[in-house]
Amino acid sequence: MRCVGIPIFRSALARDLGVLLDLDDQVEAWQCLPKALDFAGPDGVIVQHIPDFLVRYACGCEVFLDAGGIDAVPVDAEFAYTAVCEAEIRIEPALSNAREMLRYARRNVPLGDRIRLLAYLEDVGSATLVDAASGMQESREPVGAVIALALQRIVRIDWRERRLAPDSRVEIVR
Repeated sequence: MRCVGIPIFRSALARDLGVLLDLDDQVEAWQCLPKALDFAGPDGVIVQHIPDFLVRYACGCEVFLDAGGIDAVPVDAEFAYTAVCEAEIRIEPALSNAREMLRYARRNVPLGDRIRLLAYLEDVGSATLVDAASGMQESREPVGAVIALALQRIVRIDWRERRLAPDSRVEIVR
């Protein structure tokens, strides 16, 4: 969803990190295999390495990310770089929820349903996923419509801590 360019992943771990980047509220955009950088190996030898991602965050900063570690460090301190370990990427239920939610990434939500949901949430503050979906009158798959609006960052659903369920909280993004 927020990938700029062609999504090409070096590994399944990198693909999983890309899934999480798509749902991270702080991420504006990300790019796969952006460019080669100079890294110093443990023996001091300089090698070229292409990080898995270049991520642009809402704060304006850009960080090169690798899924998993490499046995080298960036030579140029001008570039922000982080290696994200497998344990941080394959954390559940966040990864499973993110994968399920991205099935609705291309879903188009009718304007009437979006307006009804936003008006409802303005009145109640937050609602359960099942209550939010019950107001979707034009969408063929109401829960999918609410998820699509979350992916568009119109509403927010807590997907990191608990498995998505009927009682998952939905609120307006402010």
